Amino acid sequence: MRRLLTSGIALLLILTLGASLADAQPGRRRRPVAPKEPPPPGLWQKSAIGGALGPWLSDGFGEDIETETYRLSASSTAFHLEFSYMPHLTGPLNLDINVGAVSRGDIRITQTTGNVGIDGFGSATLYPLGLGIAWFPLAKSINTTFQPFLRAGGSLIVGTETVDAVVYDQFGGFIGTSSESRVEAGYYGGAGAFLVLGRQFALTGNVKYQYAEFSEELFGVTDYSGVQILIGAVYLYR
Repeated sequence: MRRLLTSGIALLLILTLGASLADAQPGRRRRPVAPKEPPPPGLWQKSAIGGALGPWLSDGFGEDIETETYRLSASSTAFHLEFSYMPHLTGPLNLDINVGAVSRGDIRITQTTGNVGIDGFGSATLYPLGLGIAWFPLAKSINTTFQPFLRAGGSLIVGTETVDAVVYDQFGGFIGTSSESRVEAGYYGGAGAFLVLGRQFALTGNVKYQYAEFSEELFGVTDYSGVQILIGAVYLYR
């Protein structure tokens, strides 16, 4: 029994030594993993994605509408929320894809006809969808923190009016939703700048004129054209 135990221990030592020698051979060593290179500074050949918020200065957003059964309470200052995606095209040019939303105001409907009544609340919203080009003239200067740009393109302006209403009569009531929308072509153009704070982060500010005029009244107004002043942040990547 002692001889068998001694033989087992000797065999285990031989196997352990053999494994150590195999790992020590040059051909069996693991190759070191190269460290990942950090992204280069600046905007050169980079794409950007982010969002911005600011007022849309247009007389069309400040007008209230009130009739015997319908009331739209408009805000004196309409704040526009915009998400933008700027994939790099070539040199200092990026594609400019932007989607925005701005509220026209709150809707209240109160109507009674015979034994039927309607009581509803809703909102009127504009959605500008833009596609254009952004030009960064100083993008090749990768150590320049302040990067101005120009942007311009075409857009679709979608206007949507949504109302959740309670309709009731002598038999009870039910809740319903009504929606109406219109689409019109427009365009935009403006200028701004990126303040590059890191290899993958920048603050942004820009002033943009948005042409948005409907052929028929939408929420009581046809022309929503005006200037947008937008402040936000973007993520930079290659």
